[in-house]
Amino acid sequence: MTLPATLNTYQLLQPFSNKEQLNANTIAIRNQFNSLLTPAAKKILDFIHTHACKYFGVCYMSKSKIAKQLELHRSTVIRACEQLESLGIIVQYETKRVNGDKRQSTNAIVFLHQLAAKEAFIENATPECDTIDTLLETPNILNNTDDTEEPSKVQNEKSLLKEGLKAKLPETLNQVLSPFFDAKEMYDLVGTIYKAKASVDKEIKIEDHTSVYYTNILSVINAWGRGKAKSLHAVMYRAIKNVTRTIWVKERAGKYFGI
Repeated sequence: MTLPATLNTYQLLQPFSNKEQLNANTIAIRNQFNSLLTPAAKKILDFIHTHACKYFGVCYMSKSKIAKQLELHRSTVIRACEQLESLGIIVQYETKRVNGDKRQSTNAIVFLHQLAAKEAFIENATPECDTIDTLLETPNILNNTDDTEEPSKVQNEKSLLKEGLKAKLPETLNQVLSPFFDAKEMYDLVGTIYKAKASVDKEIKIEDHTSVYYTNILSVINAWGRGKAKSLHAVMYRAIKNVTRTIWVKERAGKYFGI
């Protein structure tokens, strides 16, 4: 889908409310993807970040100009942006001029949320949350029960319940949730995820956007595990709502522009 290159489009696309949220998101990107990014991709990531402040999270500089300012080949910039997009760090939108010849204009490069809005972590900050290592060692930590009388029977029942739930879920949610949570917590989290998605557009399917949803859900779990958020569900809701909104803009907003 091609969007018109207008100020209204850039305002609609911007994923953040202020520079602080943009900065926090880029820090999260560096922490999570540093080992995967090429040197050129890191350089271009920083450049895009510094030129995404007029509309927070949106850079509309052409790849030719980016290449010229960084003294790189345009093909290098294109490949780096493709890598960033494949990792769920950015999304690129084709745009066209609305006046004159209406030819294709520069792509709008938009950052995707790696974490929920920074305010959520500040409001719910606590040093008491369990770490990811603890979660992996004790997968039932969120739903402790007294298993002393019949531990094997209780464990078997929990395993069957979890397997039954997994059979009904999209593979993306299975992969990202099952290593960390028991059946009850998975059920509750899936409910939060679907409610957040439906608040934007219930027709958008998680399996059609596997990489983006997987990355954002895992980022929230990791942040929560490091004690960055007290309410896992509140942060998850915001993150899923934000990423779904970005997907909606890319796939659905054309009707608002008559294209």
